[in-house]
Amino acid sequence: MVATRTCWVQGADTVALTEHLVFTFWQRKVHGLPAAEHYVDRLAADRVADRDPARPPILVDAQTHVWWRAGGIRQMSERGEHFLKSLAGSRAAVVGHPVPVADMGRVMFLEDVFLDSQTDVAFLNSFGMRAAFDGVDLFPPREAAFIRSMAPSRIRVLGTVDPPDGASAIESLIYQCETIKIDGLKLYPPGPDARGWVLDDEKNTYPLLEVLRRHGVKNVCVHKGLPGLFLEQYCHTDDLVRAAAAFPDLNFIAFHSAFPWEAELAGRAKAAKVKNLYAELGSLARMMRTDPARYSVLIGNLLDGFGADHIIWGTDTPVIGPPHWQIEAFQTFTIPEVLVAQYHFSPLTPEVKNKIFGENAARIFGIDIAAARQAIEGDLLYKLRDDRNPLPSGGASL
Repeated sequence: MVATRTCWVQGADTVALTEHLVFTFWQRKVHGLPAAEHYVDRLAADRVADRDPARPPILVDAQTHVWWRAGGIRQMSERGEHFLKSLAGSRAAVVGHPVPVADMGRVMFLEDVFLDSQTDVAFLNSFGMRAAFDGVDLFPPREAAFIRSMAPSRIRVLGTVDPPDGASAIESLIYQCETIKIDGLKLYPPGPDARGWVLDDEKNTYPLLEVLRRHGVKNVCVHKGLPGLFLEQYCHTDDLVRAAAAFPDLNFIAFHSAFPWEAELAGRAKAAKVKNLYAELGSLARMMRTDPARYSVLIGNLLDGFGADHIIWGTDTPVIGPPHWQIEAFQTFTIPEVLVAQYHFSPLTPEVKNKIFGENAARIFGIDIAAARQAIEGDLLYKLRDDRNPLPSGGASL
């Protein structure tokens, strides 16, 4: 395991620091790393350059956000203000110009995800932490449902609660399941709201999972890893694994793949008696450009521990910019043969990429790919995106 420290750093520095610490540690143990060109699938790169990439059967982004709710935020705690400014700073570092927090709303979401990328279906993640934001969820599930109504063939909703809210969290989750019709639950560790909680708490958290079970909502998504804006002790994965064992009929998805502890998570998934653990890739794409060797290790660990059927695509849009550059990067990324041989990694084939890009999410969230494609290709957003073709190639410089 690699030791990291919790830090409250503006903008992209938090993620960059974590990546640097982990990669530096790994580099000390590995010599003669392949040169940068060995991480590029040349055939895929040529297709992207020719504006003719091999299109996945469906491209599903499990992690997208709106960070400014309708009507604005009347007041916020110091932690809450820092949280939002850090997210805007991360985007600014990618796009190359200042980003007002208030711009990270529904218009940015729709443009980034559906007009400026190949994404077919996006899961819009709700966000609670009301204790840090004027007593109202930072991005309430009801507003996510309203945005879903603008493009129902494209948008799915992940609801949210803050487990420390107790009985009111249960009441809210019942409402979300019955009225909003959420597709899954998204939970966040303490950070802006510093109240602690764990996923395997039989008294406070398991009742929430029972609500999901009763309503047939099978997917529990939890921010793990990336501790910079969240308290590190709650970003590890022990509680996730124990909850998955207690609720084998639910799926538990570790967002951000618990990076930098993805090997720890993958090892637990490999050893688990139940196979309801999944890993999601949001926020990690920048490593394909800055530290491709480390990204190879990340993907190699996940493929070994989870298998190709249990890894899910996500981008964390809009935090690290519009997702199109991330999609292109993954389309063209490969694990060099020398690392595949040295560490017995599974190769990252086009078939594996298609599973990660959308087939896995479609399976566990019950999306009929053929029906979804037909609905998507007939909607307004698809036609507007066609009007913008070709999409910009190459993305932002990182």
